[in-house]
Amino acid sequence: MEDLYVHFTDLCFQLLRPGGRFGFIVSDTFFTLASKTRMRVMLQTHGLNIIGQCDPFDATVDAAIFVACKATLNFPADGKETLFVQARPRKVTNEKPTKPEKDLPTLKTIGELKFSDSTKLAGGAGEVQHGEHGCLRFHRVPSALWRDAHKQVFFEPRPGTLRLFEKFNEPVKQLVGEWWERIETSQKFADNHADISAYHKTLKPGDVTLVGLIAEGRQGMRTANNARFLGYLQGTPQAERIKASRDEWTKRWLADAEIKSVFLGLLAKNGGDAAKPTRDVAAWETCVEPLKEKFWLVKLGFNKTDLYRVVLPDLIATPDDFKFAWQSRKAELLKHWRKEAALKDFGEGDLGLNFDKAKLDKLRKQAEVSDKEFCELCRELQTWVKEKRKPGKILALRSAENYDDPVGAPRIATIYNGLYGHAQFVPFRKGDPEGNRWIDNEPLFVDWSRASVDWLSTASEARWQGHKMFFTAGVTWSLHANHVAVKSRYQQPCVFDASGSRLTPMASLMNTEVFLAILNSDVFSFFLKKFTKHNQDVEINDVRMMPLVMPTRGQGKRLTELAEQAMEAKRLTFAGATPPNKLVTSVRALSDELAAKAPAYLRPSAQLKLLHTAADCLAAIELGVNWEAEKLYGVEALGPFDEF
Repeated sequence: MEDLYVHFTDLCFQLLRPGGRFGFIVSDTFFTLASKTRMRVMLQTHGLNIIGQCDPFDATVDAAIFVACKATLNFPADGKETLFVQARPRKVTNEKPTKPEKDLPTLKTIGELKFSDSTKLAGGAGEVQHGEHGCLRFHRVPSALWRDAHKQVFFEPRPGTLRLFEKFNEPVKQLVGEWWERIETSQKFADNHADISAYHKTLKPGDVTLVGLIAEGRQGMRTANNARFLGYLQGTPQAERIKASRDEWTKRWLADAEIKSVFLGLLAKNGGDAAKPTRDVAAWETCVEPLKEKFWLVKLGFNKTDLYRVVLPDLIATPDDFKFAWQSRKAELLKHWRKEAALKDFGEGDLGLNFDKAKLDKLRKQAEVSDKEFCELCRELQTWVKEKRKPGKILALRSAENYDDPVGAPRIATIYNGLYGHAQFVPFRKGDPEGNRWIDNEPLFVDWSRASVDWLSTASEARWQGHKMFFTAGVTWSLHANHVAVKSRYQQPCVFDASGSRLTPMASLMNTEVFLAILNSDVFSFFLKKFTKHNQDVEINDVRMMPLVMPTRGQGKRLTELAEQAMEAKRLTFAGATPPNKLVTSVRALSDELAAKAPAYLRPSAQLKLLHTAADCLAAIELGVNWEAEKLYGVEALGPFDEF
């Protein structure tokens, strides 16, 4: 559905005589949004005398102003130039925001404007002239510049912005044209995995690719009942609040005769003490779901989103628990395969199996089967079942449960079968409402016992999705980023839900820390806002369409170090702790290097160089990230890239 201003613009072009002009002040959403492509095509097919960005209204949307001209045979749009005026308030370091409304009344007419600088465009496409008046910036632009842009987007043509445009516009257009239909969804990415993998082998340092070609996106799981499965770690502020609420809920239930009877009956059944109903936490928690099934949430004192479980540290799974789940699952499957009647003729005939008769007989009888042998056997069985057109269920493997790599087998076994031993909980990540960068501070865990996984993976109420990426590290980000940089976070190996977008880079191409550092750089957010989509929502396909430069080994190492330091500093800010000497020493060396060699706008202030707090360390590290990203993208010292 198009906004009304698109229809009014269309009507104006219909009503005007050739050469006639009109102007509007409208939302600037037409600058980049895919849904406003028709608006951009109309303006660029005819012609623009003036276009600019401004904020004259106290509104949630940003504004643009334009004066358009209906094209004529004698004056086609191709031969025209446009004046771009930037009249939006800007934040200036250590100063109050600019006030363009004070300078606009004294701005000279187009013919009287003086331009102090210019940027020649590649390929003989002319030049862009630049000028300033107070806090206003203006540019004389060949109109064809925007018609040549990917998606025909409008952008302010400053020198650094033009450098990004000339370096990445054509590669992005070509890559999107060739690959977008094969990577725009997780399913399409999976369906074209072979072609994408072949493309990966051609990449080398310095090559431009798309985020969506080297990082796999997945939407996470929905439990359908977070309170049933999720809990906060004991000792955290969130858990302390649950403990206080638990006492309030219990008092409420005991004061209601109807609830009291049911509650005390459930408590006794689960081994609790009616005299001290909250002392046995497990017994108390076991009562909650039956109570919720019998009584309205309002009657019980619950909100729909209230969590009530507190997770004990010794119930959180470790790598050893994942290994135990794998060994237990392996034993189950071996036992089944040896007894399954439909598999008795496995290995008979010639299907090109990699097992000879002697090896198969050994695997059918020996007590211990190595992880490598098991994975080989699993592959052969799946091939045989497919060739023989037998039902896949005879292997007793869950959907997507596939063992082809001994190293990854513990992860796969735990995803699809849950935890077998003492531990029951694993990290769980939702969208971060606080909008943190680098890492979050959410000590949330999900019950990943066998019974819970059985329910979550089969119940019609739940949404079992994203599971192939569970227990791998990735990068997520806050959905909203209005006039601020994208806030990306490292997502530890976990189960993640559908409330936050997530991308997992291919480990063979780029580690998660490098990917995180690039996404948290100013130049990445600047490109996103200028050329991809500039409204407040950063959706997964916006990020997928972004250009990514493959780093050298040295650049990758440097970005990894900076990302790790940034995460350490962020953890210290959460704890309110003083940065340790080792971190301060490293960041001080970085600050000295920035002060000596970095562009002026990336040099730390004298106050910041004291590194008094963890937040100071983080701010200096982020300057280092911005510097490395500028070098990676080939725009060092052409910023600052801080207007979002």
